Amino acid sequence: MAEEILVVQGGKLIDGTGRPAIDNSMIIIHGRKFTAVGRSGELAVPAGAQVIDVNGKTVLPGFIDGHGHLEDFHGELYLHLGITTCANIELYQDGPWTLAQKQGTDLGKIRGPRIWMSGRAIGGVGTGHDAFGSRTFRDNIIVTTADEVRRAVQRKKEIGCDILKVNEFLSLDLVKVAVQEAHRLGMAVAAHSWDVVGYCDAGVDAIEHIWSVGYSSIPYVPARRKLAEDRLGGVIDQELAGAYYQTENFDEVIGAMVQHQVAWTPTIAKWLRPLSPSAHRFREKENQILNDPEADLPAAVRAVTDNSYDKLLKRYTPEQRERARIGYDKANEFIRRFVQAGGILKEGSDPPRGMAALLMHQALVMDVEAGVPPMTAIQAATLNVARTFGKDKDYGSVEPGKIADLSIVEGDPLQDIWMTQNVKMVIMDGKVIDIGFKRYKNPIPSFYSFQSLPLDLEIAPLFLTEGSGPTVLKVRGAGGMWPFHQVMLNGEPLPTSFVSKDELKAIVSPESIPTAGTYIVTLKCEGEPFPESHRAHLVVGFKP
Repeated sequence: MAEEILVVQGGKLIDGTGRPAIDNSMIIIHGRKFTAVGRSGELAVPAGAQVIDVNGKTVLPGFIDGHGHLEDFHGELYLHLGITTCANIELYQDGPWTLAQKQGTDLGKIRGPRIWMSGRAIGGVGTGHDAFGSRTFRDNIIVTTADEVRRAVQRKKEIGCDILKVNEFLSLDLVKVAVQEAHRLGMAVAAHSWDVVGYCDAGVDAIEHIWSVGYSSIPYVPARRKLAEDRLGGVIDQELAGAYYQTENFDEVIGAMVQHQVAWTPTIAKWLRPLSPSAHRFREKENQILNDPEADLPAAVRAVTDNSYDKLLKRYTPEQRERARIGYDKANEFIRRFVQAGGILKEGSDPPRGMAALLMHQALVMDVEAGVPPMTAIQAATLNVARTFGKDKDYGSVEPGKIADLSIVEGDPLQDIWMTQNVKMVIMDGKVIDIGFKRYKNPIPSFYSFQSLPLDLEIAPLFLTEGSGPTVLKVRGAGGMWPFHQVMLNGEPLPTSFVSKDELKAIVSPESIPTAGTYIVTLKCEGEPFPESHRAHLVVGFKP
């Protein structure tokens, strides 16, 4: 059977390599691959080809999210926003679920981006991290010896991982072992770090997040560790921690990254997008998606997205907001100086403190606002990601021989970088993809909570009488409550209302406790099928 031939012509091509854009371009695709790229009129249209006219639009490589945290409902978001590949840089979830998503996408059984997976991070014994509730028990893969590191890395390869993630709790000597073994097995290494210079010397391929480089700018190690541990322990917000970064030491950190050609993913949009001059555009697009009933996103997505703005703009005091702005300015300074020095910028969405996929586009805008040329920002979400993870032979740019992924947008991102999100058509593996929302349900849903879900509950009262009520049941749980948490009684939802981050209240009706017995109280997240808290027990006694 002959391969289908697709011709995309007439658009302005930004091919991802950094070369000047080609007006009135022509791209020829045979099967899954680009076979010719040039200007219309200079290439012949093959006989029998399907021709797609994209005159007036801009053609880019399919975007690559360089730091995703994939959830079962993310697939349509990614396609809708032109992202054809997600580098799933995980901390909590390991192996089977992501592998099933990866295989399902490759087979066309799951609607979503191609997945490059890391699974859980490898780390040493630390003081905890900034995720809590139902996510804490997954934590990191703890290793303490070189042999344990090698076995852990080998297992990653065996279960299909493309990327190894290491965290800041891993000692430098074990980071070196992990990098050596990962590279031997053909995997790139992405890292959380509070010693970026040391990790660069150890050979990691990518440093993740603004806080990794920010901590590393503090030369007094006890102060660096204290700030990191306070952030992880919830003593100080990430939005405020940035005020402590020491700009006079940025050059040492940047120099090590540039010398070793280590890529960096700022991910500042996750925390600081409410302070961006483009915040109004961000909010407009967020609400456009959140209000689309066909997107059918869990309630948690709206809650965490809105919370980012409410926190900085409503709940923070003027003094806190000023400290957040100082941190934001320092982040912009590092981004600008890093790129000017020749650093390799890559970008990613890093949910859940916002919307997966869209956060990546917001990050590109914030990079440009910091002083990054738009062409460089585009590469940060295309070729730079592919190169960092050793995938640039096939992905990241529009060149003959590479896999045919395209994102076609209205507007010119070189003039207005926000146009990267204005996606009108996506081609993935040489096929036109439907980018509309369809209320799609992933056939293999996540078995863990998208947001925090307290595991252990305290309830009051503990005893009721059969058929009594209605009664207000107070439910408390360490790790934080959200408005999208639902109190369940014997698996059935109770009318639930949010009181505070420490408490919910639910109404127990007479009909819900008709007979004496031991009733099970749990929490679930609205719209998520599986995850539940541990059980609390409501004893219902006999009516006299």
